[in-house]
Amino acid sequence: MEVGLPKIIRLLEKYKIECTFFATGEIAESHPKTLKEIAKKHELACHSYFHETFDKMTAQKISRIEESRNVLQRTVNQEIIGFRAPKFLVSEELYQVLAQLGFRYDSSLTWFKPQHLRMTPPIREFRVQLPSAFLNFPLGSRVFMRILKASSFPVMCFHCWEAVDVRSLLTMPAANSIYTRYFRPDMWVNTGDGFLGRLESLIRSLLKAGFHFVTLRDYVHRARSENF
Repeated sequence: MEVGLPKIIRLLEKYKIECTFFATGEIAESHPKTLKEIAKKHELACHSYFHETFDKMTAQKISRIEESRNVLQRTVNQEIIGFRAPKFLVSEELYQVLAQLGFRYDSSLTWFKPQHLRMTPPIREFRVQLPSAFLNFPLGSRVFMRILKASSFPVMCFHCWEAVDVRSLLTMPAANSIYTRYFRPDMWVNTGDGFLGRLESLIRSLLKAGFHFVTLRDYVHRARSENF
């Protein structure tokens, strides 16, 4: 939030891009000023309260979804209509809950998880094309570009921490055991400036190919007004 996010924001501003930020309720409480600034130009959507997963639902998790949306709405004084489950871990019950709570869209499903292909949520779904880690490996940008170009409405997903040199964190004695335990190689290889450079190159290529960037909220509103 403090190191990677400003770099992402500057890159988006450079190309005048509006995007959707999925934030947790916990982040809304710890960084309210930051989220208020983001909401002036971009969309904020719900990413659970404590970054919990939803492949198995409980009454407590259901309550936290509603609580996280409420705290986000209070923080930025805007309606929150979208949801993304952390780690893309979902269940059929989750979608029933989202529909009941009045969410207008979800973006928790992907095209790269076989189990997701069988799921048909009762609300509008924006499936993610590829994991952002593809950008960190050789030829990843080319693969990304080809797949995005093949879609009429490709959805890109990346994290603010990817704009941080995670490898440098692995050398910190106090944090070493934590990061080496939880960070897979694809979560620290070529992060930081290298990731930002590849992301910028991908953005330029998409713009040159005739794509333009919109928030998921704007797409939903446009679809509703045009009945498609």
